[in-house]
Amino acid sequence: MPDARAKIKAVLFNIDNTLFDRRQAQLEIFKIIRSEFEHIFDGIDNDIVAVAFWEADRLATEAFFATGSAESIRLDRFKIFLKMLGLEDEPAEQMSSVYINSLAGIKAEVKSAGLVLNHLIGKYQLGIISNGLTETQYHKLDAIGARNFFDCILISETVGVQKPDPGIYWQASATLNHRPEECLFVGNSYNIDILGAIGAGMIACWFNPRGTRPIIDSAKPDHEINALDQLISLLE
Repeated sequence: MPDARAKIKAVLFNIDNTLFDRRQAQLEIFKIIRSEFEHIFDGIDNDIVAVAFWEADRLATEAFFATGSAESIRLDRFKIFLKMLGLEDEPAEQMSSVYINSLAGIKAEVKSAGLVLNHLIGKYQLGIISNGLTETQYHKLDAIGARNFFDCILISETVGVQKPDPGIYWQASATLNHRPEECLFVGNSYNIDILGAIGAGMIACWFNPRGTRPIIDSAKPDHEINALDQLISLLE
C-alpha cells in the first residue's frame, strides 16, 4: 500500500499491551501488594490471594469501560479484592496508593516499543490515545521512558470520552493538525482500538501478538502485525 503509507503524517498508539506490558506490570504489583500488606493476608493461601487480585482487576476494569467512572477502578478494584477474601475494605485506599505509585518504577515495556519510537520520532508526529486514569497512564509512559516522544497524549479520564468513541480519535488528529485519514493508529484491542480507529476514519493497525481472532469480525484493519517492530517495515 505505497499510496496509503505516503499519506501517513502521524502515528498514534494505545498504551496498555501495545507499548506498556500491563500484565507483566500487574504481576509485579501483585508481589508488591502481597509484601506490603503481608499482615492482612496472614493465613490466606497465596494462590487464593492471587486469584482474587486478578478477578477484582478484571471486574473493576470492566466497570470502568462500562461507566467511565475513575472511582470504579481506582478504589473499587481493592474493595472488591478485599471483599473476595472476606476481609474488611478499610485498607483499600492505601492499597490503591501503593498500586499507582508503584507503576512509575515498573519498566514493563512491550518488546521493541523503545526501538520503534526511536525510529519513528522525527519522521512522524507521534501521539497517544488511551482509555484509563490520567495519573496511572502517565506513570506507565514514564516507567518505560516514553512520555517525551509524543506530541499529543489524550487519556479518556481527562478528555471525558473513551475509545471506541470516534470523538477521542478526532480530537487527537485535530490536536496534531492532521486529517484522520492521515493518522495511523496502533492498538492491541480489536473491539476498542481497531473498530474505534476505523470508525473515526483513521488507518488502523492491529497489534495482535497472539494471533487471536475477534468474535465478531465486523471490519478489517488496514494492517495487522504480531510484533511491534514490524511497524518499521510497514511504514518504510
